[in-house]
Amino acid sequence: YPIARSVLMLVLGIGLVGGSVQAADTINRIIAIVNDEIITSSEVEARFTSLVEEQSLPDDLEPDEARRVILRRLIEQHLILQEAGKQEVEVRPEEIGERLDTIRKRFDSEEEFRASMAASDLTIKDLKDEIHKQFMVQKIIDGKVRGTISVSPQEVARYIEEHPDAVVSGDRIHTSHILIRVGGAVSEEHARAKIESLHQRLAQGEGFAELAAQYSEDPHREDGGDMGWVAQGELLPALDATLFALAEGEVSEPVQTRLGFHLLKAGTRRLATSLSALEDNQAIFDQLYQKKYEERFRRWVAGLAERAYIEIVATGWR
Repeated sequence: YPIARSVLMLVLGIGLVGGSVQAADTINRIIAIVNDEIITSSEVEARFTSLVEEQSLPDDLEPDEARRVILRRLIEQHLILQEAGKQEVEVRPEEIGERLDTIRKRFDSEEEFRASMAASDLTIKDLKDEIHKQFMVQKIIDGKVRGTISVSPQEVARYIEEHPDAVVSGDRIHTSHILIRVGGAVSEEHARAKIESLHQRLAQGEGFAELAAQYSEDPHREDGGDMGWVAQGELLPALDATLFALAEGEVSEPVQTRLGFHLLKAGTRRLATSLSALEDNQAIFDQLYQKKYEERFRRWVAGLAERAYIEIVATGWR
């Protein structure tokens, strides 16, 4: 199915565009300069349009403020890519090839993939360049931010002691998940047809993990859709009700939420008392890790900004 460039960038997980000051298009207004690279009005508008199409903007965020937020994120992305270049982050050709193969597999055929590329005015080189940038960003963040973070069992225990209401009681179900999103160029009708096709393929004996890895659009895709132990009340209400009505090993009918269409598979059900401390409190561990990550990431990017030349040249964008 034809998909917009913004949607293809979501497949990649990141959309980064950069250019030198010397290569600036005189028709396209320059909004900001980050060292020797520029950010133009068309970059901001393209990102804004894609977020509107995907219904990803908060309802209470005014359009002009949304554009300023997008500009700040683009500045961060330029800084991170530039730092990755300075640190000579290595991306091996086979890594790019494997990621490209993964993207190809998310389409039903090579013809569909090529048609989507043509409709999006993208070449294989464009796609490889974006994958290369994605790996550079991922690797330098892993080294400079994620690799410096740890959460100890003592921290989890202390948090539970201070926030006893945060502990979710009751059974857990080891859960797998497939999501087909609605938004951008992906209509509700197309997403519904896709999830129903996947549901039928599962009924015919294809593996849940294999289909999730190929088609799902949620963060657990690379793990074959494995969400780990899920407690009642942790998912969206429609998903929560569906999951806890399933028998062990059963796959749900398609479920629609504001995100799109979902399939859930219930694995083993266990009492909270039978889980290890980490399994029982994985959500709290994840919450503490995420908080540390966000704080460390902000400090790291702030340090990059302090050492960089950044100028917002267009009025009304600060």
